[in-house]
Amino acid sequence: MNTPFHPVPRICPRPSGKIRQPSPAPPWTLPAATGSSHAPSRNVECFACRRRTAVPVTAVSARCSHCSAYIKLDDITLHSRTHRTKVQTCGCVTVQANADLKGLHIECRDLILNGKASGDLLCSGVCKIKADQHISGTLRARRLTVEKKTAVLVTDGVHVENAWIQGTLEGALTAEGTVTIHRHAKFLGDITAHRLVIEEGGIHQGSLTRLS
Repeated sequence: MNTPFHPVPRICPRPSGKIRQPSPAPPWTLPAATGSSHAPSRNVECFACRRRTAVPVTAVSARCSHCSAYIKLDDITLHSRTHRTKVQTCGCVTVQANADLKGLHIECRDLILNGKASGDLLCSGVCKIKADQHISGTLRARRLTVEKKTAVLVTDGVHVENAWIQGTLEGALTAEGTVTIHRHAKFLGDITAHRLVIEEGGIHQGSLTRLS
């Protein structure tokens, strides 16, 4: 005769109310301790107060830490239907080949002129001119490059650190560094520079004043 089965109920102990903390992981599974790391940043100049402020390198806009002015950091392309005349950005400005814009005021890092742009042009980096221009204003840049088969006339003067002329440039040029006139290139106007280099076949018609 089989003995009848009687299940015994399982009684759980009453909770004590304490929260058990998980045991720490072994030391070989923990990441190496490092100091506090900050996102990479760059210093940009505010267009309103002209003071520099640090902003993340990946940002496309920021606020000045001194005057709270809005600072654009992205790249801008100007085309033939552009109606804006004032452009201020810490990025690069490109003028498309079919554009013919006048009365501009551009402040940027790098400026690339595939089309025509006239006015006051100020860039803290490189200004590269790839199309014939008649700039009725001032051109300021850290470095100016005039491409081959390109004729540029600047009425109010050019102020750069270094100039790299491969085409034709006409106007008054002031350079804190070196002006290089390449082979078959031409400069028409007065040059004030620390150093002038004219390659064989290059032409300079005008006076030269050397900076000490």
